[in-house]
Amino acid sequence: MMRIVFSAGGTGGHLYPALALAEYIKSQDKQAQILFIGSIYRIEATKVKEYGFDFYGLNIHTPSGSLIKKINGYKDVFFNINTCKKILNKFKPDVVIGFGGYASYAVLKASSALNIPYYLHEQNSIIGKANHQLLNKAQALICAYPLDLNTKTPIYNYGNPVSYHVRKSNFANLNDYGLSNELPTILVVMGSQGSMLMDEVIHKMITNLKPSNYQLIYISGHNYYEQYQNLKFDDKVRVIAYEDNLPSLIKSCSLIISRAGASAITEIISANKPSILIPSEHVANDHQNKNAQLLLKNECVEVIKEAELDEKMLESRIDYLINNSQILDKMALNTKKLNFDDSALLIYQLLKKEAGEDNE
Repeated sequence: MMRIVFSAGGTGGHLYPALALAEYIKSQDKQAQILFIGSIYRIEATKVKEYGFDFYGLNIHTPSGSLIKKINGYKDVFFNINTCKKILNKFKPDVVIGFGGYASYAVLKASSALNIPYYLHEQNSIIGKANHQLLNKAQALICAYPLDLNTKTPIYNYGNPVSYHVRKSNFANLNDYGLSNELPTILVVMGSQGSMLMDEVIHKMITNLKPSNYQLIYISGHNYYEQYQNLKFDDKVRVIAYEDNLPSLIKSCSLIISRAGASAITEIISANKPSILIPSEHVANDHQNKNAQLLLKNECVEVIKEAELDEKMLESRIDYLINNSQILDKMALNTKKLNFDDSALLIYQLLKKEAGEDNE
C-alpha cells in the first residue's frame, strides 16, 4: 500500500495536475493513502477536499507585495518546516511529490531532512523558484516540456497529468448556447475571474462584431459579467460568466483565445486545439510568455503580446485563421506532439518504483 504526500498549490496551474495524478493513482490502487499539504490561504485549501482527498493546511502566506509582506511570507515558509516534519513523521509517506508553490518548499525541505525521497513536477516551460531551489536533492524532476538545466538530477519529460474528466469529456452541444453546431466557433476564455485588460479589448471587439462565417463565445469571468447582461450583440456572439464543463466546450470549438498559464495550455493541448495565446505580463518569472514562445516554436499557436493587443488586431487574426483552415489543421496536428496521454501513468510508475511496489 503506497503512502504519498502531495504538495501543490497557490494557483490552479500547480494544483490541478497534482489532483489529476492523485485521482489516477487512486483509480489504479484503491488502497493508496494520499495526503495533500498546502497553504490555508490559497486554492488548495478548498479544492483538495472537493476532490475527496485529505488536506493539512499550513499557515503560509505567499511572499509577495511589499517588502514587509515578502519577509513575513518567507518567515512563514521556514517556520513551517518543523510543522511539516511532524506531519510527515505521523503520516510516514513512502514518497513525497511537489508541484511547486511556496508551501511545497517547506514540505520538501522537511522531507529531505527526514531522508524521505521526494520528486518535483514542473508544469511550465521554465522551472519555478521553489522547484529550482529544491532540485539538487530531488530523486528526479518531472517536467511538462523539455528543460535545459545544469543538474545531475534525472529529468523526465512526461507532460502535465490531466484528469479523466477532461480527457473523456464529450463535445458540448452548441445549440445549448443558442448557436449552431455547424459553424466554426471561437472560444475566448481568460480564467474564472477574467482579466480587466483583456475584457476591455474583447468588449470593444464584440460590440461591433458581425461575423459571417463563424460564431464566438466569450467567457468573461464573474467579475466582469454584469456589464454584459443588458447589452445586445450579433446573433453569432454569446457572453457567459462561467462554464462548469469547460473541457467539453473547448472540444467543440475551432480556435481558443486564452492566457498562457500552465492550466489553460494543458486543457488546450489535451484537446488538440489551435489557439491564440495572449501571455500575461504580470506573472512570476515571465513564465506565461515563455510557455507561449515554446508553443509558438512548435507551430501550434499564434502569440500576441499584451502590450501590442487591440480589438482590431485580434479580430484580424481571428478572420485570418478562420479563413485559412489548413493553418488551423496544421496547428492542431502539432499540438499532438506535446500531448502526453499517458502522463499520469508514467509518473505513477516512477513513484510506485520508489515506494518499492513495482511488481512489473
